[in-house]
Amino acid sequence: MRIGIDFDNTIAGYDALFATLAEERGLFDRAPTGKRELRDALRQRPEGELIWRRLQAEAYGGRMAGALLLGGVGRFIQLCRQGGVAVSIVSHKTRHANFASDGTDLRRAATDWMEQHGFFDAMGLHMNPDDVHFEDTRSAKVARIAELKCAWFIDDLEEVFAEPGFPKTAQAVLYDPHADSEAAPDLLRCRHWDEIGEHVFGPRH
Repeated sequence: MRIGIDFDNTIAGYDALFATLAEERGLFDRAPTGKRELRDALRQRPEGELIWRRLQAEAYGGRMAGALLLGGVGRFIQLCRQGGVAVSIVSHKTRHANFASDGTDLRRAATDWMEQHGFFDAMGLHMNPDDVHFEDTRSAKVARIAELKCAWFIDDLEEVFAEPGFPKTAQAVLYDPHADSEAAPDLLRCRHWDEIGEHVFGPRH
């Protein structure tokens, strides 16, 4: 069995980093602490979408080191290893951001972050770098999920599961720690990685 996992906002958490970046730029005295709340607040301003995209480019690039490993991710991947379950990371991430000015390689930044958090260490999560896939478009991401024959796929964006071509054989899991969005009734939504582990491996894992 193979489990696929998204990267941004599913493995790497940016809530605190986005708030810090927004406050550094004087956009808020006290920025909203949730990514969605911050994004929605910015989009209400003139050129808010452009500001948001620039913040994303910085967070996913030059300031990637400030992202946090989300709680429970490491335990889940270790459970997969112990159970002989293969894990692939599949991310919709272009090499460079359209709204970045420093030319940071976003894929390299993400890989460096994973290295720093022990994803490829024999004494860490012991993943193979070849099991990390970056795709230029959402449709290419979905095609990769199908190619890998993922039995489960975990993502924070419901739109991925609605994308044409998302394999019917893959169990979709919406990672939604804030639980402030309405998921489709037939979509499994989990607020924490330990909850995902219970669905995949049972409550006694």
